[in-house]
Amino acid sequence: MTTLARPDRQTAAELAPIIRAHAARAEAERAMAPEVMEALRAAGIFQMWTPAALGGAEMEPNAALEVMEELARIDPATGWVVSNSVFITMLYQFLPESTYRELLGDRDAIVAGSFVPPGLAREVDGGYRVSGNWTFGSASQRATSLVTLNLLADENGPILGEDGSPTSVVAFLDPADVTFLDTWHTLGLRGTGSTNFTLEDHFVAEDHTFRLGPWENPPGPFSGPLYRIGLIIDATRIAQVAVGIAQGALDEFLELAGSKVPAYTASVTADRATVQERVARAQALIQAGRHTLAATMTEAYAAVQDGRRITGAACIPAGLAATFALTASVEAVELLYESAGSTAFRDESPVQKRFRDIQTIRQNAITSWSRYESLGKMILGRSSDWPFHQL
Repeated sequence: MTTLARPDRQTAAELAPIIRAHAARAEAERAMAPEVMEALRAAGIFQMWTPAALGGAEMEPNAALEVMEELARIDPATGWVVSNSVFITMLYQFLPESTYRELLGDRDAIVAGSFVPPGLAREVDGGYRVSGNWTFGSASQRATSLVTLNLLADENGPILGEDGSPTSVVAFLDPADVTFLDTWHTLGLRGTGSTNFTLEDHFVAEDHTFRLGPWENPPGPFSGPLYRIGLIIDATRIAQVAVGIAQGALDEFLELAGSKVPAYTASVTADRATVQERVARAQALIQAGRHTLAATMTEAYAAVQDGRRITGAACIPAGLAATFALTASVEAVELLYESAGSTAFRDESPVQKRFRDIQTIRQNAITSWSRYESLGKMILGRSSDWPFHQL
């Protein structure tokens, strides 16, 4: 199979006209425009972390993260949807090879899904009966397959293991089998279409599932170092989108500052000392976030070359970088929003949209301020309370 050409920042920049042309529509309809999804698919964007043996680009982490940042700089919703789908591709490695070849082997494949809240999976002959109502299904209505997290259950409810914790079953669904709900009414990232989807007592074959737990390196197409970084890469891709949102806000603010004359003054915004100081701080925060992510992921990628996976305490550097970069990006956008004056609170203001989008992404549990506590536990020799640090 021919390996896909690798997208880069220029690829993303070339998509800017069609993304921007449909951004307002996506915001109003609370869903990604089909035209944008098709353009992203045709450019190979969704296959950035699909194995080369399956026709994907199998790009190094930072190369793909740069594309995600650039897309978020152009349009936050697009950056989020791409980063989410590209990350989810990595979860397919734990399926039987025949199944992931079926689901990912077509270059039209676009994957989506949700882990929250977990559904229920009742074990039956040949597989599971799955029921659930999952939230945050970003672009799930445009997907070719969906991944879901479920708790193994019987007639009495979730089945607990010897350690008292539930057993989780990851099930891969056909979007045609689920019901999509109109639930995505939010402050920001409206264009992501991160709606709920439901399923009721539906049979899922065993070969379209795996049980969540400590993972070993699989042979075959997913055996490369990229796939040994582990789930901590989810945190870094979220943070990289936040950096892109903040960079876009800075771009838009600089354009505004050069022309706006605040009420009751005679100088443009760019000539105000307070604004100059805030802009400098905002750019420093964005640079710091971007650079710490890049340096940490360079180190992580080097660490997995010898066959190790990043799990447990090895997650600390990337986890810290992700939460730091997200927090820095939020602070940068808030500085710019404050400096834009009354222009910023109007619906037509791009700075207002960036403010809403960054406030939405900051609530994501994977990179929120709460993860500092989880990571701090490991720094102090305790166990993390965040289960995905152990995978």
